[in-house]
Amino acid sequence: MIRRHEANSGWWGEPVGVLDDAGFFALEAPAQRQALDEFSFVEFKAPLEAAPPAAALARAGFLLADVQIPFRIALAAVPPVASLAGYACRSAAEEAFEVRQEHMRGFAHERFTELPGMTIERLNARYATWSNQLIERSPGWCLRLSHGGVTQGWFLAEPAGSGLFLALAMLAERATVSGQHLYQCAMNEFAQRGAGVGQASFSVRNTAVLNIYARLGARFTPAVGVWQRLRDDQRTGKGQ
Repeated sequence: MIRRHEANSGWWGEPVGVLDDAGFFALEAPAQRQALDEFSFVEFKAPLEAAPPAAALARAGFLLADVQIPFRIALAAVPPVASLAGYACRSAAEEAFEVRQEHMRGFAHERFTELPGMTIERLNARYATWSNQLIERSPGWCLRLSHGGVTQGWFLAEPAGSGLFLALAMLAERATVSGQHLYQCAMNEFAQRGAGVGQASFSVRNTAVLNIYARLGARFTPAVGVWQRLRDDQRTGKGQ
């Protein structure tokens, strides 16, 4: 019922699990604990309207760490950004690039900030690694926005089914452009490259991104809860 999350395990330095089956919460407590204690921490996701009872989650040691807002957006319907006429938006297939953690702004709205001992540097390292994996897999859908030779930000995506998974957007540390303009420019580029529908999700804590996607015409779907369960040594900080 619990599978190892390879990417997060490599980043965290200890086994990290993902719980996919809500039937786990019907198991006896000793069986739950035995399975869970193989991992430093375990995440469980479910639509809020279909999640197990809060008491069952709490008995297994799971606490709500985040709520994700999924959405879909018609890329061709996003209006162009006239004020970005002097900016360059190029894919990694056209101009190779990588994302370095010291060049990005910190991620302040991510659920991993709930983990004991977390720092902005450690969190940025996770997203830098993921960024470069996305670039390697789908260079034609990974964009860098620049002006006068200075990187303003990145918007990284990859094909998913009949649409495009809008995986990750980041402003550069030295960016002067707004997040609104980064997102809007990327949507325009994706549409020009033939993508019809983009989809992803974001943290309910990130009001700025909510407002951006609302202005761009996104349609939001039912919210998804993310619960985390930390092993005892992780919860007390002894595993850090």
